[in-house]
Amino acid sequence: MKYSTVATDSLQKLVDVATKRWISISCLFDQADVDRSGDVTKEEMKDLLDQMHLSNSVNFDEIWDALDKDKSGEVTREEWDECFSAVAVAVAVVPSSDSTSNTFVSWRIKPSYRADVPGGLVALVAHNKMKAQMASFVGQNLEFFKHCRIITTGSTGKILEDSLGLCVYQKVSSGPLGGDQEIGALVTRGHVSAIFFFKDPLSAHQHAADIEALTRICDVHNVAYATNSASGKSLVTAMAFLGLGFGSSEESVTVKEYKAEQAQVIRRLSVIS
Repeated sequence: MKYSTVATDSLQKLVDVATKRWISISCLFDQADVDRSGDVTKEEMKDLLDQMHLSNSVNFDEIWDALDKDKSGEVTREEWDECFSAVAVAVAVVPSSDSTSNTFVSWRIKPSYRADVPGGLVALVAHNKMKAQMASFVGQNLEFFKHCRIITTGSTGKILEDSLGLCVYQKVSSGPLGGDQEIGALVTRGHVSAIFFFKDPLSAHQHAADIEALTRICDVHNVAYATNSASGKSLVTAMAFLGLGFGSSEESVTVKEYKAEQAQVIRRLSVIS
């Protein structure tokens, strides 16, 4: 369903403010539904916009007309999710109450999320004892990862392809055979937007130096790096709302200082020569 430009712009402003406060669209509905009736009334919606300090910067009538699809005077959760999905914003759907469900959260992602960063690869890596947890995590967030260009180490990628049908854009060598260094090289060239590396913290690793090098290079180039399912869920949430490159444009102070020092060295030695 298409909405007016005014309605779309107003809804996007609401999403932007909610995102800055780390409030998902689904949680925003819960915040608006003060009386817990399962529906949002006009007054509740006005109160929500007041809380978000948006009353004077959005068109309430246009927003309400878009949300209240059946013109009943109240907005259901289904109408809410459908509306925000239709205007191409990220929607976090409430987790199923069925405890056997394999879906933690479903995402509708802006198409631009795949192209908003040159390269835009998302790396998935897991040590042997963590591969089952990685497969479970990716399965729970499959709708998100299906919209990303995935790079993996060899065995992890094969498991994700076979068990989940995930399309892997590129597989590098196994970690102990240099795969971590291959991913690190891509990070250095600006091709990687985020890394999910589920590490086994209780085992020794013959390629520990490579793992440490990958961690360091992510810090150097300010690449998001999740090492367990808890940090992974947070990273998925951030990227789903803000895009793959939400932090990639920032450069650390130490890197800036290093570049400045190197520039001075080059100038000094160039004069000497």
